[in-house]
Amino acid sequence: MLRRLLVVLTALLVGAAGLVAVAPSAAADVTYVPDDWNGKVIYLSQACHDRGDTVCHDNTGCGGFSENGNSYRLAMSTIQGGSTDKLNLLERGYKVVRGNGLTRKNIANSNKVGADLHVPLHSNAISAACESKKPASRYGTHVMYVSKAGKACAAAMVQHVGVSSPGTNDTRQYRTDLGELNQTNAVACYLEQDFHVWQRGVNWMKNRDTWSWRLAGAIDVYLGYP
Repeated sequence: MLRRLLVVLTALLVGAAGLVAVAPSAAADVTYVPDDWNGKVIYLSQACHDRGDTVCHDNTGCGGFSENGNSYRLAMSTIQGGSTDKLNLLERGYKVVRGNGLTRKNIANSNKVGADLHVPLHSNAISAACESKKPASRYGTHVMYVSKAGKACAAAMVQHVGVSSPGTNDTRQYRTDLGELNQTNAVACYLEQDFHVWQRGVNWMKNRDTWSWRLAGAIDVYLGYP
């Protein structure tokens, strides 16, 4: 009976915009330490759209694409994916903390560990449903920032990640209304990989192991290859 009630409650939380409320992971942040640390700490903040409550709200896209699930997989690929000549963050010498809790918790933890760069990992939406027959110029890699240093970080991400994404409207965006830009001690640049409401964007994001090294490279460029 209890299981049936939980199923019903979960179904009721699915809105017309494809938002699903799910309990956040109970696990603490996970820290990854390289063999040869360069002294810099990167905080990768997984998507978790809490709205002042105690659950993560997940955005869904084409074919049931999960923004939160994809965010986790991109974090893992950026930390330890890649190949011999396409290095991940660990291979580049960065200590990485992967934040997997509520947004406000990730902000607090990022400040606590003294991160040098705070990077929320998200995907974007421009409609409630999966779109078709729209031009690629409607989509692209967007990176949001609020500080001068964040603008430089965003430029590196747009240049290195955006060139790989199928959407052609790659751009930086100045935003003042996001906690993960305003409340972190570290410089923050907020990555929207591409839009999850068109199939080409979803296919590219799912194929993250072929391009996540670009995100690691953009971080390296911004921090000056420490």
